Amino acid sequence: MSAGGSGGRGRGEAGPWWVRVLLRLYPRDFRDARSEEVAEFVSCELGRGAGLARRVAMAADLARGGVRMRMRSWREATRTGEGWTMGLANDVRAAVRGLMQAPGLALVVVTTLALGIGLNTAVFSVVDGVLLRPLDHAAEGRLVYVQAARDAEENADALISGGDWTVLRERMDALSALEAIGSIRQTLTDAGLPRQVEVGWVSPGFLPMLGVRPALGRLFRPDDPPGTAVLSHTLWQEHLGADPEVVGRTVGLDGFSYTVVGVLPAAFRLELPTRGGPLPDIDIWKNPDTYWQNGDIWNERGAGFGMLRMVGVLAPDTPLAAAQAQADGAVAVLAAQDAEYETTGFRVTVHDLRERLVAEVRPTLLLLMGAVGFVLLIACANAANLLLVRGHGRVREVAVRVALGGSRWRIARLLLAESLVLAVAGSALGLGVAAAMVGVMPWFAPGDIPRLDSVALDPRAVAFAVLAALGTTFVVGLAPVLHAARTEPAAALGNARAGAGSGGRLRDGLVVVQVALSLVLLVGAGLMMSSLARVSRVDPGFDAHGLFTFAVSIPSTDYDWPDEAGRYYRDVQERVAALPGVDAAGVVWPMPFGGGWGGDWQLGGDGGRSLGVVPYYLATEEYFPTAGVPLEAGRLFREGDPREVVVISEEAARRAFPGESALGRRVRANPWGGQAVDFEVIGVVGDVRQSDPREPTRGGLYFDARTWSWVDWEVHVLARTALPAGTLVPALRQAVAELDANVPVARPEAMEARVAEATATARFVLSLLGVFAVAAGLLAVVGLYGVVSYTVGQRRRELGIRLALGSARRGIEGMVVRRGVLVAGLGVLLGTGVALLLGGILEAWLFEVRPGDPLTLVAAAAAMAAAAALASWVPARRAARTDPVEVLKAE
Repeated sequence: MSAGGSGGRGRGEAGPWWVRVLLRLYPRDFRDARSEEVAEFVSCELGRGAGLARRVAMAADLARGGVRMRMRSWREATRTGEGWTMGLANDVRAAVRGLMQAPGLALVVVTTLALGIGLNTAVFSVVDGVLLRPLDHAAEGRLVYVQAARDAEENADALISGGDWTVLRERMDALSALEAIGSIRQTLTDAGLPRQVEVGWVSPGFLPMLGVRPALGRLFRPDDPPGTAVLSHTLWQEHLGADPEVVGRTVGLDGFSYTVVGVLPAAFRLELPTRGGPLPDIDIWKNPDTYWQNGDIWNERGAGFGMLRMVGVLAPDTPLAAAQAQADGAVAVLAAQDAEYETTGFRVTVHDLRERLVAEVRPTLLLLMGAVGFVLLIACANAANLLLVRGHGRVREVAVRVALGGSRWRIARLLLAESLVLAVAGSALGLGVAAAMVGVMPWFAPGDIPRLDSVALDPRAVAFAVLAALGTTFVVGLAPVLHAARTEPAAALGNARAGAGSGGRLRDGLVVVQVALSLVLLVGAGLMMSSLARVSRVDPGFDAHGLFTFAVSIPSTDYDWPDEAGRYYRDVQERVAALPGVDAAGVVWPMPFGGGWGGDWQLGGDGGRSLGVVPYYLATEEYFPTAGVPLEAGRLFREGDPREVVVISEEAARRAFPGESALGRRVRANPWGGQAVDFEVIGVVGDVRQSDPREPTRGGLYFDARTWSWVDWEVHVLARTALPAGTLVPALRQAVAELDANVPVARPEAMEARVAEATATARFVLSLLGVFAVAAGLLAVVGLYGVVSYTVGQRRRELGIRLALGSARRGIEGMVVRRGVLVAGLGVLLGTGVALLLGGILEAWLFEVRPGDPLTLVAAAAAMAAAAALASWVPARRAARTDPVEVLKAE
């Protein structure tokens, strides 16, 4: 019969003895089955659990002939592709049961992987939201930022005049559109108390170019008269009570009336690059007008002054290089008409908008992504080591499975299933870690990271966590699988200690990798800490401690410029200085670390030597002692001085008059654009750093606020006080309101907070690197502790014999510690080399510190070595306390 024939073929084939027995006893149940297929089937059944109860159940099924039906189902599932899924489900169930028998190990591995996957998912969420996601504008991928620049190193992101924008728009056919925007802060006086708002001047085609559709009303039209406005959704809700009849209503800005024609949608947000961070959210959009003290900025021309930024759209099938070539041609035309464009180094560059927006933060985020990747590698190495140790304790189990016919692939699949269960659990817990980090990150992240407020733990981040879990499954499970593949059943079953000492090199190698990667992160954090310590010691040129600042802006409709404006600011200064607890007050614009304003300057006279670009300041004489800026020579401003006097900084004096006295000399500048004016130098003051303390000072020219004051623009008032910042604000508001109830106090803050913003990015990188370094160090120490503890357990008999033969307990302790320190020392040496190779990556964030700083390297290595010694000492003490009598009794 066919059954008998098949059974005969099965009996004649080589295979485990129990397979041959099954084929002889139940030939009809395994009709047409070869011994290999029977072995795989039974191995799959045993994969559900090879305990005594399971074997009894199988025997009962065999007695009833039930194996035949199950064999047929197994074959059908295998043929249709369901067998692999069924086998995997069996493996997962078996893995869960096995891990439940070792809950301590499972908890440590899951926690380790949760930390690695969670930190990586959180940083990926930021990288994805900031760097990878497209802008939420029409024509995404073809939007360009057309950036003006003067004097590459000193004014790399200059604003442009309206006349120059017009020339560029006419000559750049590679762009299907080129629109302009300016941004200022103005005082909104309607619907309640006055408040300062961010106002965007835009060309009529700007918002339609971005594909914006209004939530109410309409957008600008080319024929709209000056004084037409569109409101942001936020301002419409918060300041105007979401009035549905707002279209046609008028609002007041700095004394001028604007007619509202529309409201933007809630989701719209303009994302443009600016120096020092993204463009602030704009509250009110207005079309071109001339309601400003400096005239019609939309039609004036000049290389030294501007108010506008430009955004365009590449024409279809047009490369960026073509637009750049046309921009160069337009600048050449401007330079041919006016030599100032050439002397100031004026030029225009065309960038992809999204790339330019994130260009400054890209290195920071990629650095953090690489650093947190180290943490995941360390977590995987730690988990793999723990599972490898667990695998050594399962040598006999693996040997029995192989002896019973289980294929090595089948066993490897079971071990990988354990890794999968641990990785999935770690990912689930890691998502909680990531959610917590994403939630708190905006609280301590610097304000110059664009699009950070839109970062969330979205499906893309979850998909990243899932991929990380799958990758972790393979990495973590590889070491135990390789170890199991080398298991010889005969040796393992014949020797109770088989495999006990195998795999030592692999375990030690994983610890070396952990220590090395941890040291790299520790060195990076140490370099950042050393750099920030040096930055904190840099003298900014003024005393920020106890200095408080706020801004005021007066409208040109109520105050003449400059006389009435100058008197107003001095009145504010006097009232603030008279407040209880205020020692002194002064007025300046812009304040230190508060933005830039500057222009070209030269030696006095028409033929004077050009000195490049220099920061400009408006100031009262009281500003200098209030801020703690020292007077080095000459005098400060005083009543009765002519308009054409100037106080210059030491660096400016050195540049203009090297080795000579600057007092009484003349310099030429044009603080308000137009024709340059000669100024007499009456004093020299100390240098003040304008923004970043790591950048060299560029000097500065100070003009008398009495004769050159602003209207329609913010001016800053500084107060020296010992009072807490919060207690002073109500008194300041009252003092300002007593002079003019329509002038609000804007952005009050302590100067120390403003200075701290200059190093916010460096502190952000340091904070995260510190977290990663601490996490990595802890994981490495735990991994070393686990390996040393396991080694001590395996050598317990040897240590007991040594003690019985008279070895000193201190000697045993030293022997164990030396082994752990040796392994960690190899990791320290490897990590030092890697840190030296990768140190250049951090160079952009460092200040007066070399990437290979020996002090930092030695300190990090010493800290890692000390932690390794401590991790080895704990199991070493346990080894030294071994009772030789108990050990020998057990033998």
